[in-house]
Amino acid sequence: MASGCVKKVDPYRMFSKLKSLNAVAGACIPSLSQQKTYKTDIKAKVVNPRPLTVTRIYEKKVILKNAEAAAVLAKEEELSDKKEKINVYKSFHRDIAEDNALKNPDFFKVKEMVDLHTLFKNRVHFGHHHGCRHPFVVPFLYGVRQNTDIFDLDKTLPRLHNALNFIAHMVYRGGVVLFVSRNAQTMPLVEHTAQKCGEYSHCRFWKGGLLTNIDYLYKNLTRYPDVVVFIHTQNNFSHEHAAITECAKMLIPTVGIVDSNCNPTLVTYPVPGNDDSLDAVKLYCKLFEETILRAKEYRKRDIEELSDDSDES
Repeated sequence: MASGCVKKVDPYRMFSKLKSLNAVAGACIPSLSQQKTYKTDIKAKVVNPRPLTVTRIYEKKVILKNAEAAAVLAKEEELSDKKEKINVYKSFHRDIAEDNALKNPDFFKVKEMVDLHTLFKNRVHFGHHHGCRHPFVVPFLYGVRQNTDIFDLDKTLPRLHNALNFIAHMVYRGGVVLFVSRNAQTMPLVEHTAQKCGEYSHCRFWKGGLLTNIDYLYKNLTRYPDVVVFIHTQNNFSHEHAAITECAKMLIPTVGIVDSNCNPTLVTYPVPGNDDSLDAVKLYCKLFEETILRAKEYRKRDIEELSDDSDES
């Protein structure tokens, strides 16, 4: 070929080469405005550029909805529990119209149940060795005989009457009585007494928080006792019973037999006397049983009279 000659280019052949180059470049480096797709046998599906973001937002919405629903259910359950508690306390604490129990100081005639001679006969006046004496029991002691403290029964009798009268008033109002004892010798007697008068007893190991943490332990609708009767205010290890402290925290009144080695200030209605002799414990259980049954009889009688008067009117 001579110099200075220009090579001829076929335009159709050049166009086909440029077309093939554009196709290859488009496949390797797609444009920003182009939407990436992939083909299937049915149709083309668009790939979600950020699927995790949408999923997290959806999960947050679901969690928020579940939390709101749980809060609403908790409020409804709380309201229902309050209604149930109100209904339970209304059913138990039923007021009796024309109540003369508070007007009469001895409405249940508890002073006729026991006298000074009965206490002396059942050895209530015997205490512990004078070396084990608690300083707060000194006002209730008569003296010492053969190194043994002797209780002044003239001071024990009125306190026993007050304790029995209080228990009778609580039962008359529909209250619940709980008998507590940790003495292995008198344990069956205390449980049998509670069973005969239709009340409750706890004569085993006292689990901590049985009254103060009752909602966590049982998780059901429960009712606290209205009065707790301690046949023995100490456990087997010469320490105060754990239930005395829990009753004080929950403002539950207590009635307890306080021996010469016990602290009478921890009990609401202390009865100074012997708590070791079997004859004395039998006397206490008999008096408590008779008092509770008499109060229930009076309550039943007054409710029947009240219902008869309402039917007649």
